[in-house]
Amino acid sequence: MNQWAKNRGFTIVELLVVIVVIAILAAITIVAYNGIQVRARDNVRKQDLAQISKALKLYAIDNSDDYASLNCGSGGANSYGWLPSDYDAAGPLKPINTCLIEGGYLTKALVDPGGLSSCSGVTCYAYMKASCVSGTYLYAHLETVPQTTTDLDGTCQGGWDTAYGMNYIVRVN
Repeated sequence: MNQWAKNRGFTIVELLVVIVVIAILAAITIVAYNGIQVRARDNVRKQDLAQISKALKLYAIDNSDDYASLNCGSGGANSYGWLPSDYDAAGPLKPINTCLIEGGYLTKALVDPGGLSSCSGVTCYAYMKASCVSGTYLYAHLETVPQTTTDLDGTCQGGWDTAYGMNYIVRVN
């Protein structure tokens, strides 16, 4: 009988090398997968704001140039708010999404992939709308773009949008 026939198998060094290689490949895969998820959420945010912008333009055509400001969100001359909620909870105004759905401009409420209806702080992931003297704007916070509260976006006065870390802006009109 061959002397090598009794000693079949791998040495401990060979096993450790294989384990280390598998661990390195797993780590690379996990990092790449997380980056793909972040970019995918940002793409959803961009597509959602484009769709909401189109819905607001159609709403304005049917409602005397009103971009869902008079009866939606917070109302008033400087109308703003979180799209999926009555911003100040004072009622009787409807959430902006609801106004657009009831009018047939959207088929479902569009919310940030994070699922929040409102939030606070620079890492806020929810959609926001503002109508002011310079125009109507939609805001989102992209995860792939850094943002601080000191950034100036040049849209509406007050800077309440940048206080929430909104770093992606779509001008509706």
